[in-house]
Amino acid sequence: MSLDYNFKGKVIAVTGGASGIGLATVKLLAQAGARLSIADVQQNALYDVVAEIRAAGGQALGCVVNVADAEQVDSWIDQTVEHFGPLDGAANIAGIIGTGINKNRVEEIEDSDWGLIMGVNLTGVMHCMRAEIRNVRHGGSIVNVTSVAGSMGIAKNAAYSAAKHGVVGLSRSAAKEVGDRQIRVNCVAP
Repeated sequence: MSLDYNFKGKVIAVTGGASGIGLATVKLLAQAGARLSIADVQQNALYDVVAEIRAAGGQALGCVVNVADAEQVDSWIDQTVEHFGPLDGAANIAGIIGTGINKNRVEEIEDSDWGLIMGVNLTGVMHCMRAEIRNVRHGGSIVNVTSVAGSMGIAKNAAYSAAKHGVVGLSRSAAKEVGDRQIRVNCVAP
């Protein structure tokens, strides 16, 4: 599969780019000519995909980043801008399901699992958007990954569903705030 769009020379930041949907996204963007800054917590997988993109003639920067940590996110975006220049776009794909998926009812959710899921899936998206919006060009685009769980709720997945609901609201609010700069903020719900 390939993109019909030309991303040649566009600077795109992607979280969760070492596996799953994020990995597929960075591969497509690299084929379309984007200059990629890829963040992930999986160091070996991250460095493998960066090496693969570079070996194919693409441009990629890889940074080990926990999106739940604001300082790590800010440092990553600062490195990206220093290396490539301002962002043209971003895809915030990093996410986790947590340990309680399909087994914990609301009354059984552990605080640690709630905090972890919210930290990555919602607060992490906010950390990324905040840093990206400060560094994205007029006319840029930010895409956040939510889930069908973020629009309908799913039993025994309350923390995940709540976080993904939050991503929708965060994205809609940000879109209204940055529209005057012609920056688009959208969600996709695979």
